[in-house]
Amino acid sequence: MTASAFLPHRMKTLKKTRSNVCGALFALSLFCSFCFARQQDPPTTPAAQEPAPTPEPKSSPWQWTFTLRNRTGLRLDAPHQLQMSRTIFEAKGIAKLSADWRLTLEGRAHYDPVERLGYPKNVWFDPRQVLLDGKIKKVDVKLGLQQVVWGQADGLRVLDVINPLDYREFILEDFLDSRRPLWLARAEVPLGGGSLQTIWVPYFAPARTPAANNEFGAGPVFGLGLINAALAAEGLPQFPLRVESTARASYRLNASQAGARYSRSVGRWDVTANYFYGWEELPTTYLKGVEPTPNSPLPTVIIKPKHDRKEVLGGTAATNFGSVVLRLEAGWNRNKSVPVSTLTQTGFARHGQFSSVIGADWSAKTWLWISGQYFFSFVSAPQRELLLPRENHLASVYFRTNFLRDTLRPELFVLTGLNQKQFLVRPRLVKTINDHWSIGLGADFLGGRTTNIFGYFDGRDRAVIELKWLK
Repeated sequence: MTASAFLPHRMKTLKKTRSNVCGALFALSLFCSFCFARQQDPPTTPAAQEPAPTPEPKSSPWQWTFTLRNRTGLRLDAPHQLQMSRTIFEAKGIAKLSADWRLTLEGRAHYDPVERLGYPKNVWFDPRQVLLDGKIKKVDVKLGLQQVVWGQADGLRVLDVINPLDYREFILEDFLDSRRPLWLARAEVPLGGGSLQTIWVPYFAPARTPAANNEFGAGPVFGLGLINAALAAEGLPQFPLRVESTARASYRLNASQAGARYSRSVGRWDVTANYFYGWEELPTTYLKGVEPTPNSPLPTVIIKPKHDRKEVLGGTAATNFGSVVLRLEAGWNRNKSVPVSTLTQTGFARHGQFSSVIGADWSAKTWLWISGQYFFSFVSAPQRELLLPRENHLASVYFRTNFLRDTLRPELFVLTGLNQKQFLVRPRLVKTINDHWSIGLGADFLGGRTTNIFGYFDGRDRAVIELKWLK
């Protein structure tokens, strides 16, 4: 074929090929467009629609914790017998009401079938907190049933005098558990580089005390047994007693209690100044008179217990020197009724009473903590006028350790009188089993002269085992 004939033929072939390629590209683009459109189109059939999301349930504002404990005590002195078997169920709930306010409810149910400490025979309920707390501008407010803890001392109280105690287990129960909550109003406001806390207790509640025949009873009125022991030590006869009902504060506004505490930092020291005007938690056993006793040469002494007003002022200071924390506390009870040996109409006289404590805490190691304290108190009256010792010197030491990743915690607390022969020794061992269960084993040894409180309970030594469940 000649060149002139080849060119028309070649051009015709190229046109036909280009036409076929264009048709193929058009068909491919149409297919891709159709597939893309199928992917973008939403499902039109009811079966292909996604189900509507299920609304999440609203969470409760309450957070609850529950604790179940059993504390069983065996008397180590004769007669060897169970002293208690207290089962305590505790529930505590906290609800956040708003960004600034929350409500706390806490209560306990108790049962002790042994009936040697003076607790009710049946299950009894003990409310511990009904507390509404929050802020009004810069003022922190706490209203309701609560505890207020002032002071720096451990084991004995100097300025921690607002909430009365439960003495049915003497002072062998933790203060947090033995303090009796009170209905009160508390407010704390920033002031002068520190803060001022004020409290108002609209009514008076006394300490809970055992009866004379209970394990830790101290006479027909708690504490009267010490006075009888002191009279016996002076060689005086034991007169028959008749105790009348206790006079207590009435439910009136002028019988309410109030206090204030100012706290701030001064250099390296945290200091407070405290004042409280209230009522003595234990009644004073005033002598009312005497009357003849049938068939006895000794007259019957009539006792009229009465709760006195108290006015306590003092202060605290605390600082640290590396791993050592130094604590100071002092208080003055302005008109304390004390038993006197001189002749008075009631057997008591009002004097000032000073109490103080110096304490030091040392975190020796991560697994060892040691605390030592020295207590000193005196009455502003000469010894010749007083029935009981004018001064009282005590010292305490507390060791606490932990082993096996804080699952085994041995403790030892020793409190001893320096001018009076008295002591309290409390070893304890706690083993954490898991996140919910723990078991503790301890003992309480008391002794000394019968004219002081620890010696009066000589013979009440005990071993205590505690099983605890926490949820």
